[in-house]
Amino acid sequence: MGFYDLLTFGDLQEAVRIASPLFLRDTFSNFLFWLRLIGILVSLVLLFLILFIKIKSKKIKVKKNTNVGLSGIEKQSLLYDSKIKAMMKKVEEYISFENILYWKLALAEIDSYFNNVVAEIGFKGNDMIDRLNNVPEEYLPNLEDIKNTHNTISEILDDNNYLLTKEETEKLINTYMQGMEELKKL
Repeated sequence: MGFYDLLTFGDLQEAVRIASPLFLRDTFSNFLFWLRLIGILVSLVLLFLILFIKIKSKKIKVKKNTNVGLSGIEKQSLLYDSKIKAMMKKVEEYISFENILYWKLALAEIDSYFNNVVAEIGFKGNDMIDRLNNVPEEYLPNLEDIKNTHNTISEILDDNNYLLTKEETEKLINTYMQGMEELKKL
């Protein structure tokens, strides 16, 4: 049965005119008209509903959860070993120069990285101090050391005349590294 073999609305009206009694012709014709109209409206509503759902489903972005703890650390996480090693390689390159400016750059790098780690884990705040204030002491046993380290680094970076030593730089970096090791245990 092809497309041209189907009955059209005109064919149905002609069949109604021939087959139905005279008093039902108009009623049946009206019924067919409204049935066709309702069918078209329902089809349009379903079509718009399908389009709406498709558009909304494309806009929904699933937040990537960082699995920290027993499930392991995802490769996208800043606590993933290869990311920490890459950051530490950069920091060690800065420390290898016998120049205070490079040491300050190393401190700025590790401070920023640790800030991003704390934010990635989900501790809220406008800045690193706010985030650190939201970290429970049991998550970071050296929390006070990290807060002091952050304050010291901020002072060092703000003071152009600060005489930074390589040993002090390494000590501050080690404090952050200990903190990252503790956060990896979560």
